Amino acid sequence: VAAAEPVPERRSLLAAALPFTQALLAQVGRTLARAQAALAWPEGAPPVVSPPVPAPCAPLGDADLRSYLGPGGRLLRPQELRLHVFHGGVEPGLRKVVWRYLLNVFPAGLSGQERLSHLRRKAAEYTALKAALVARTAPAELAQVGAAVHKDVVRTDRAHPYFGGPEEGHPHLLALQDLLTTFALGHPHLSYCQGMSDVAAPLLAVLDDEAQTYLCFC
Repeated sequence: VAAAEPVPERRSLLAAALPFTQALLAQVGRTLARAQAALAWPEGAPPVVSPPVPAPCAPLGDADLRSYLGPGGRLLRPQELRLHVFHGGVEPGLRKVVWRYLLNVFPAGLSGQERLSHLRRKAAEYTALKAALVARTAPAELAQVGAAVHKDVVRTDRAHPYFGGPEEGHPHLLALQDLLTTFALGHPHLSYCQGMSDVAAPLLAVLDDEAQTYLCFC
């Protein structure tokens, strides 16, 4: 059976829509051409060659870490260290050391001795900051922030041995409470958001140091 011919009204509608469709396709073509031109490399500029993606490797060990260090314990190849960790992870015993590199606790180029001095100085600065923030914050605001932090702290990773046990006077829960409260008071535009404790808790469990955890968290 032959297909029915479009009725006159439909033919007129199709004819009227044709210029619009053609104009739309032309506009899309021009937009695509401009996008391709914007993303194209300038004439004569060499293309950026991405480094080869390493194959999955074993977790970073002590010998691997030393291979990235130079004289005096200076980290010479930070990008390669990060790639190794990305593709292979870190042996549990080295996380306390390596995470401080990954989270930019140290300025570039420090020797091993300079890193120790840097940590001592930052620990003293953190202690002073914590006391100053508490002293200058209104009691009502301090109570409000502390309550918001405490609500999360007491239910964060309590099944983990580091945070397990009675809540009253628990040193690790107190450290988590203090560092998150310090962050909230020191960053009033952010304050405390639910879930921050889930980020800080594993840092504290690995580093086992309140001031260093604060540095990594920031």
